Amino acid sequence: MRVFIVDSEPIFREGLKAIIRTEHDLTVIGEAGSCWDILHTCSDVDLIILDGELDSRVLLNSLQKHRCPGHPPFMLVLAKHSDDRQHAVEILRAGADGYVYKSDSPRVVLDAIDKIRRGEKYVPDDLEESVASTLRGMQGSSSLSWREYQVLYLFARGMRITEIAGQLSLSVKTVSTYRSRMLEKLKLNSNLQLMRYAFKQGMVA
Repeated sequence: MRVFIVDSEPIFREGLKAIIRTEHDLTVIGEAGSCWDILHTCSDVDLIILDGELDSRVLLNSLQKHRCPGHPPFMLVLAKHSDDRQHAVEILRAGADGYVYKSDSPRVVLDAIDKIRRGEKYVPDDLEESVASTLRGMQGSSSLSWREYQVLYLFARGMRITEIAGQLSLSVKTVSTYRSRMLEKLKLNSNLQLMRYAFKQGMVA
């Protein structure tokens, strides 16, 4: 399995390479300090290990256009914080195949890789139930697209439409259209009801 590591800290990348070398069927074929360095090489990669502190959601969203679910390149995100359920939900909805804490042991990282290449998702035990519950809540006949989810998440965090447009590099008109679609899909009538829905689904604390 060919692995590409994306992390902003060179020392951390060296540590990951040392861990991966312990498995004879894993080979690190490249590394980078930012997300953008991987976009032109993903066709030669089986697994991308990605720093969750970087623009991971943007990269995941870009790669989704070029890969089929359940096929390489698989994505394993390593997050620094262990208390942010919303971050895990966002990352997994964006297309990540696994989510691991940077404080986890090397064995956990290898177990996550093994599970991912078998076509399964890897989520830490302490997040599994809450993440699954939240994702189920966002599915069904009224399920939101990834972009609609992004807009709702930012809206629920108190951002105005103009701020959301700037954050997602969209026009104000496009963000307003997403808002209207969400109201229709979720059968809601106001911004306040959208906020309440986001809180009820656990998207924001």
